[in-house]
Amino acid sequence: MSKTLLHIDILIRVLHIIIMVSFVGAYFTGDNEELHQVHMMFGYILLIGIITRVIWYFLSPRVSSTAPFGLKKRSTMAFNAIKKSFSHTNSVSLFSKNTIQLFSIGLFQASIVFIFILIPIVVALGYGTEHFTYALRDLHSFFANLFLALVILHLSTLILNSILAKRFQGWTMLKMTWADKKITKFMTLFILFLIGGFSFIYLRM
Repeated sequence: MSKTLLHIDILIRVLHIIIMVSFVGAYFTGDNEELHQVHMMFGYILLIGIITRVIWYFLSPRVSSTAPFGLKKRSTMAFNAIKKSFSHTNSVSLFSKNTIQLFSIGLFQASIVFIFILIPIVVALGYGTEHFTYALRDLHSFFANLFLALVILHLSTLILNSILAKRFQGWTMLKMTWADKKITKFMTLFILFLIGGFSFIYLRM
């Protein structure tokens, strides 16, 4: 495996897609009463995805060949990139391609940090709205919209970085490969079966 991909494996890629699809599904079914059950299902899948991602962060270095980035690592990357982009002393270099790229990379990493922080908040407020008090609905909607704004920031900086680098920067996250250890492939299949089984059972309840 390439050294540049040591923090990414098949499970991380699949979880990335699961989280992305779950959020899109949950967001666009939130105001449709007929799809309320589907909305809740996507919310639970989102939670399953983030919990699995956290578990794999601690487990992967011990049983697999990868060491996924955590919030501390990404926060440091974001801070250093943004700090470096503002370290230039004149206005000409401040708007140079290198400066813009550094700032964009910093925002890209920061968006990931805040997205991961917001996921459990959004899910918890959704659960509270459903099972405890409807008064939490507005708060749930606020954080869901904030989540959407971060997703837009994430995609925008990804596109900008890709344009500046003259190659698609998200390909490493979307390119599927089975060149990982057996435990990683087993965990990937387990999560897919778990989510598939959960979705089937939940929608029939």
